[in-house]
Amino acid sequence: MTYTDAFNEIDSLCAVSFEKNDKFKITTDRDDLMFRLRRIAYSQPNDKKRISDKQIVELLEAAALAEQTLSEQHERIRYLETLSITDELTGLLNRRGFQQELDRTLNRATRTGEQGVLVICDMNHFKSVNDTYGHLAGDSVLKAVAKALQNHCRKSDYVARLSGDEFAVLMPNTSPDRASVIVGKLNKVLNLLVVRWGQHEIPVSVSVGHETYTASSTPNQLLHQADKAMYHSKDNARTNSGLKGLFLARRSI
Repeated sequence: MTYTDAFNEIDSLCAVSFEKNDKFKITTDRDDLMFRLRRIAYSQPNDKKRISDKQIVELLEAAALAEQTLSEQHERIRYLETLSITDELTGLLNRRGFQQELDRTLNRATRTGEQGVLVICDMNHFKSVNDTYGHLAGDSVLKAVAKALQNHCRKSDYVARLSGDEFAVLMPNTSPDRASVIVGKLNKVLNLLVVRWGQHEIPVSVSVGHETYTASSTPNQLLHQADKAMYHSKDNARTNSGLKGLFLARRSI
């Protein structure tokens, strides 16, 4: 019987007492493991050779090293997995991470009948921000939008940066009746946002569209409909506002 086999069948092994001359000072966990190792060593029916305390300590040290190595590897894997689904600039989910959550949410909706909302937010004239103030200013604006979305969404919502200046929010368990009110407030918050950069203030302009999902919704269909609603909002903004060059007007602080 190997040590692994013995541990798997530990409940069937007979316990024995520690020897009176044991002088090891070890933690509770090590003490417990020492006891189990002794039970394994003394329970071999055809082996009269007893394992020594020194051998037990060596086994413990080897097990501890192996456990530490495995723990470090698991932490590294978790870190890399997090990087693969996280947007580096904003700390939000990236497109891949968002797609995973969208798939999970819609699969759950299929099973439970849950309803919710997908919101798509696209910044207006973001290229002009970079051209006028520089890419560092553009990054600052993106981070400000990301923070505003996080601050005004629930912890149960999934907020993501899908591409350069496009964001998304998936709101599970949200009634279609409340969707317009919630999205309207989010739209107002984003479009009242002003980002300070050096001696200037950069007003943020965002077009927002949304689509509700049901048990029959599919990821591609939902993304397409929400995107379509966002572009409809963008077209209305252009029509109502005319030239948006004023959006980039520099204002001294």
